[in-house]
Amino acid sequence: MTTILACLLCTIFLISCNDEHIQRKEESTDSPQQSMKHPLKQRDDTLMMPLTTNSAWFFDIAYQDIATGTFLNPTAEFPFPQGDTLYVHGSTMLDSNPCSLIRTSASPKGGTWYTVRAKGIYSWPQDPDDTTDIPVFSLTYKYPANKGETYTSNGVKVEVRDTAANISVPAGSFPCYYYVSFSKAPGNVMFENHVWLSKGIGMVKNEAIMHQKDIAPVRRIVDLRRFIHGTEQKQ
Repeated sequence: MTTILACLLCTIFLISCNDEHIQRKEESTDSPQQSMKHPLKQRDDTLMMPLTTNSAWFFDIAYQDIATGTFLNPTAEFPFPQGDTLYVHGSTMLDSNPCSLIRTSASPKGGTWYTVRAKGIYSWPQDPDDTTDIPVFSLTYKYPANKGETYTSNGVKVEVRDTAANISVPAGSFPCYYYVSFSKAPGNVMFENHVWLSKGIGMVKNEAIMHQKDIAPVRRIVDLRRFIHGTEQKQ
């Protein structure tokens, strides 16, 4: 049980694919404090994931035993956080495309770079110790997309389950695009990831499950509690 909980603790809303290469030319030096200072100004409500500086998303985190439906409580053995914050640390231009670095308050280094292309939202998880000059971006969330559409890249299968799912979380009720991905890991492990994105808001909900033989699966649930969006940025 501890193994699966520890793995799920590291899961956020990334789908690991390999689709496109672009070169990182520069990186913003904005601090987390700078990213959090200013309230909502203007934004384009057609954005599936607002990527402007000063944007932040505050989440509640829970773990559920799938077999019993029981929600778990933090323990000394597994003191999982019951909340976390995502924020846009800074933005830059990569290959003539706006690109933004998103971090969590629990991990002040590294993070995930996001950029928007014609096919949708691309991402590149950057390890804190990674010094590569050629980031590998992958198509993470296809948009526009149709209900029932599937796409696969680098062994990861993604299904667009819905394009008008109504999701209620502490931050409110939102119409969402609903994506489900399946990926394999060493040791005959399968990761199942469910993500709901709302236009103009970003990620509203995330549920992640790790399937492994002889280990009872646990669902990690991440719900949006509130959000702050920064200045307008066109895609």
